[in-house]
Amino acid sequence: MPPKPRGIRKRQRQPEDATTLIDNELEQINDLLQNEDTSQKQIWQIGKRIKKLLETHASMDKQKQIDAHFLWGTALSRLASLNEDPALAEGAVDKFEQMHELSQGDDSALGPVGYSLWASSLLTIATEKQSVEVLDKALRKFEVAVEVDGGTTFESRFQHAKALKEGGDLVKFLAEAEDTAVGKDDHVKYYKKALEVCAKLAEIYDAESAKNDDAKQPAKPEDDNDDDSVSPEDFAEVKLLEAIVHSLLETTDMAKDDFERTFQLFQEALTLSPGNPEALMELANYTAQTYVKHVAAQTKLVAAIEWAKVFADIEADYKRLLTEVGFDLAECHEICERKDGDPNAPEPEEEELDASVPHLLHSLGKALGWHVKGQVMALQHKEKQVTVDDALKKQFVHAVEVLRSAHHYHDKLGCYPLACLFALPGFEDEKQCRTWLETSDSYGILDDEFNLDDFGDMKDKEWIQPFTQPAEEVNPADEQNELEIVSEMDPTREHD
Repeated sequence: MPPKPRGIRKRQRQPEDATTLIDNELEQINDLLQNEDTSQKQIWQIGKRIKKLLETHASMDKQKQIDAHFLWGTALSRLASLNEDPALAEGAVDKFEQMHELSQGDDSALGPVGYSLWASSLLTIATEKQSVEVLDKALRKFEVAVEVDGGTTFESRFQHAKALKEGGDLVKFLAEAEDTAVGKDDHVKYYKKALEVCAKLAEIYDAESAKNDDAKQPAKPEDDNDDDSVSPEDFAEVKLLEAIVHSLLETTDMAKDDFERTFQLFQEALTLSPGNPEALMELANYTAQTYVKHVAAQTKLVAAIEWAKVFADIEADYKRLLTEVGFDLAECHEICERKDGDPNAPEPEEEELDASVPHLLHSLGKALGWHVKGQVMALQHKEKQVTVDDALKKQFVHAVEVLRSAHHYHDKLGCYPLACLFALPGFEDEKQCRTWLETSDSYGILDDEFNLDDFGDMKDKEWIQPFTQPAEEVNPADEQNELEIVSEMDPTREHD
């Protein structure tokens, strides 16, 4: 969040009432940006307010102009991030550049927060326009943010580490798309650099922890809002990022030790922040994808790991977390029994549900489904006609019930993994597969999720072909409308 506008000394050329008006307006805008409950609609109006302020008070003190551009850029940067909109990001970059010029290149004017927001906007542009050149500019700005911050504080370095990971993702995507501007392994350097920054963050956390241990005294109330302090929850995010980056560097040649090292990093993140559902969902996703990938490649890792125990332990973690937020996993079976029973029977009144429950169920159901998929693939390696035993059937039913429950609570969740499950050899059900695929399509999920290879022998069915067609192209008129919206937010921008 941006710091509050700095106090400005009154100048004789600026009447006191005008100075007060400017200060009050900047203060109100700053409060809006620092309030998490501020709506996007309110943020949209900030550009108009600041433009009017600058035009009404053309002789405004330069420092106040710098503050105004900072707040304007912050608003645009936030909207660009929320909407993944490169046009808004370009507007934010423009404001930070103007601020940089007004301050005559004084790094302290932007500060680490300003440079991080500038970098974040450039990163949005790089991602949406798939530009490695803009990506590297963004990363350089993140480095400047760290330098301005003194190089020893936590948050600016963490933002840099996350940006390096995103940069690696982009470069890897371009390489897989056979973009001639990048090499096949160029992404590796971004990931390795991210790990280097994570190692530095670990040093900062250890030093902070040692300092607190040496003090051996309770924290003062005024220390609760100390921006420089690093909590276990903060460091959990670093361990989670480190685990994800390690997983991205793994190949099918990985050994048991490699899997256990990455798995342990996820576990460390969970230990540091036990109630964090993101860490658990990432762990489940990593485990499931690693298992299926190695079963498909028939590597030695398949036999080296007790996968049944690994998945059982992960499910136990889900049960614990769900219980903590007031949901019993056994309810999934009851929900499905009711839905499969009398369609005219009234639904029982349900208590208010924690917002994390549907997402946890979706994540767990996917992991359980991938465990089933991996076992089916292993059977396919041994026999042409897959025959599933009762134990595997029980696992399949459990995965289906968890996913159906996720969908029960949230329309967009559960449906695509269910379509995939009903396409598995030994469990094929064309009617169910088609129903859940159509449900996914109706909620706009297929654009991001659909992969024809997920549907085995069903991929040649006539009914599935319409789902393979690319989404309709954006109407040029819609793009023009978007430009008009951006112009309202940033009235100084010109468009062809």
